[in-house]
Amino acid sequence: MTGSRAAERNDQGWAPTPAPAPPPARSRPRPAPALAAAAEIATAFGAAALAVQLSRSIVVDPLDRIGQVSGLAALDLRFVLVGLAVVAVCAAVARAGEGARAVVHRCAFAAVAGLATGLVAGGILLALRGTDWPLFANWGDSGQLIRWTDDILAGRGVPADYPPAVLHLLALSADLTGASAAEALRAAQVVGTAVFGPLAYLAWRLVLPAGWALVVTLVAGFPLLEPYKPYTTVVLVVLVPVTIAFLSSLRRAADLSWGRIALVGLGTGAALGVLFLVYSGWFLWSAPGAVVAVGVLLPWRAAALRGLAMVGLALAALVVVALPHLVGLLSAAGSVQDRYFYFDTFVEPAYIAMWRNDLAGDVGPWPPPGELAGVGVFTLLLVLGLGAAIALGGRRTAVLTAALLMAGAWVLRFFFAAQMYETQTVQLYPRTSAEILFCLLVLSVLAVRYALQRVTLPSGTPVTLGVLAAALLLALSMGSSLADRYLPRDDGSTALLAYVAQLVRQPDGTCPDYGTGCAATPAELLARDEPVDG
Repeated sequence: MTGSRAAERNDQGWAPTPAPAPPPARSRPRPAPALAAAAEIATAFGAAALAVQLSRSIVVDPLDRIGQVSGLAALDLRFVLVGLAVVAVCAAVARAGEGARAVVHRCAFAAVAGLATGLVAGGILLALRGTDWPLFANWGDSGQLIRWTDDILAGRGVPADYPPAVLHLLALSADLTGASAAEALRAAQVVGTAVFGPLAYLAWRLVLPAGWALVVTLVAGFPLLEPYKPYTTVVLVVLVPVTIAFLSSLRRAADLSWGRIALVGLGTGAALGVLFLVYSGWFLWSAPGAVVAVGVLLPWRAAALRGLAMVGLALAALVVVALPHLVGLLSAAGSVQDRYFYFDTFVEPAYIAMWRNDLAGDVGPWPPPGELAGVGVFTLLLVLGLGAAIALGGRRTAVLTAALLMAGAWVLRFFFAAQMYETQTVQLYPRTSAEILFCLLVLSVLAVRYALQRVTLPSGTPVTLGVLAAALLLALSMGSSLADRYLPRDDGSTALLAYVAQLVRQPDGTCPDYGTGCAATPAELLARDEPVDG
């Protein structure tokens, strides 16, 4: 009865009118995506510039070991103070609107990427304090770059088979500032080192969230930072994520409009063309894996025409942008031979666990002895990372791309190494170590990411603060160690590069400020029986 009466009252409108629902809470407007991205970009480069600028106030004798340690401590102190300020800002916005908080967190991750390599750039400034020379003065690759830059300034030609972008940027810098080619190269080494972190981080932001882009930058990119010629490896750490982003778009070409297909194809091709002009070597080692990846990921059934159009436009744009250098490479393909047999060419060819370039110095047994049938713990971790990445995300574009690029580099590495005895040429095959190591580290990071996605984790500001704290400690440890590796010492290692710059007579005939008794040439300095004290 009660139920029927209630129904009757409701039918006749006798039931009390329910209270109106409260108006929805006014949400704070989210920053525009373009503004948020601009803030992230500006923060990354701004943090790198700040780290370099702060290092200029450090005054020590770079040839004195106590001065070196004191200078490193001063660099580390500045890094820690700025890093703590970044953490404090993140903590202060914990109760801000979700949109503003997300932008601040993104900028915080970008800042750490810039501070990390800015710390190393500050170390290079410390190593070169008091001299106008770049690392290794006018010897080796530095000497060749200086001579080619002088040729451009004098209106002479340079070899078309060498990537021209850096040479012309050096010439432009010298022309605009009135500096010598040596001084322009010195500045380029510092600036190139500083922007390595921001460029790597922003490239990985094309395919990963901010936190994970920072992890890849530190864990996979940082070990490849090479202040002597920073433009070489920065191309590698940018090329891989750009390739992944392109293949991700290619894979879903069926869902894209023709206008979007044209934009992605031409834009990616132009970007790859610029990278090719900066340093083209990685394109050779990446080519086999990239071709297979395109064949695997192109949607042959759903949108073959759209996919082929995207690939064709990308190739066309790359060729148009990089045509002069591409023609130079093809013309020199049969005549240029690399016969530089250095220590890495005498190492068993499957060892890739550490990338030391071609200045190993006194590092003991090389490669270091391994605990498991000659294999070390670090290599075992890389093996586990590779297996876990394929098991947890083997169908994902990032895993497929990184794995195929790595596999292609292995094939070319063994191919050229197997020909060494017959041809008596190296053909730069040891440089595949860098690409293989980088891809394995990327896959290891991706494996951790996919594993964590399978468990429930907390989110919000506390997690961001935890990641920032860990990233800052890792960046501090790695940055200080790498900076120390380049401080001038006469031990045959990479420290020799700054040692020569400090103890060789400058172009104007004077000795560097701290290098008393300087040599006339690097050859004279290195021929001395005993090291020269500053």
